[in-house]
Amino acid sequence: MAENIRERTTLPLAVPFGIFAVVLIVVFLFSRILLNVPRQVAVAVALMTALNILITCGVIAMRKVEGATKFLLVLVIAAPVVLGGAAAAKIIKIKEPVKVAPPAPPVALSAANIAFSTTSLTLPPGKATIDFKNTDTAPHNVHIFDGADASAPSLFMGNIVPPGGSATYDVTGLKDGSTYFFHCDVHPTQMTGKVTVSSAGASAAGPASSGPIFLGAANTQFNKSTITIAANKATTVNFHNGDSTIHNFDIISGPPPYAKPATQPTPAQAGQSVTYNIPALPAGTYDFQCDFHPGSMKGTLVVQ
Repeated sequence: MAENIRERTTLPLAVPFGIFAVVLIVVFLFSRILLNVPRQVAVAVALMTALNILITCGVIAMRKVEGATKFLLVLVIAAPVVLGGAAAAKIIKIKEPVKVAPPAPPVALSAANIAFSTTSLTLPPGKATIDFKNTDTAPHNVHIFDGADASAPSLFMGNIVPPGGSATYDVTGLKDGSTYFFHCDVHPTQMTGKVTVSSAGASAAGPASSGPIFLGAANTQFNKSTITIAANKATTVNFHNGDSTIHNFDIISGPPPYAKPATQPTPAQAGQSVTYNIPALPAGTYDFQCDFHPGSMKGTLVVQ
């Protein structure tokens, strides 16, 4: 008795759920076809399928359909679905995930003693970020021109930063291989420089060196204004002071989280050589100087 009741209740419940599952699967598969063919093809397939279903249902409702006729009606309904599937198979291509390049690290630039920390900036093409710090007692900014001097069209003008302040400048429209002129609008004749744009991994400063770096000084000048080293690798700088006065080598600024060491690097007396250890640094542009002659002895450390 219990088995009869189970049989009489299971079938009425199983049939609608089974039909619902089949309809759900068909709708899902049909939607995949419509979503992966051109819009015009999707509209045509959907209209043809709907029209075929309506005609077929009308024929079945008006007359008794048996045998081969049923099979033919099923083919009529399935025809646009098959054609749409074939079109989708022809068009659908396996899409590789889009590789998103990481943003270029910010480039550090500072101002002190009415002078930029470097007169030569290397920026990536497209969009670049400049972390500008004004450690001077006067206001400064960075204004970049699309040419060799300030008579060229303005490419980017940063907000003026008060003494002791800082700003993040987002520069766009930089063309690979191009050079630009920049100055401070407050001190346009005293504070000038050049921007060189180069693709990531190819710095205008030259190939990265694994060290040691040989740096010299004479006539109150470094013999190199730009040094390029490998990122995330400790390096040494063999510094020879060929001048008649004291000098040193100090990395004073860089992209966050770099912070200038609290202690001053060992000075090199006249005619003396000193080895400086540079820790593993992340990619970016850093500024170095002689702490005894910061106005005339400074340069750019490119880490890539």
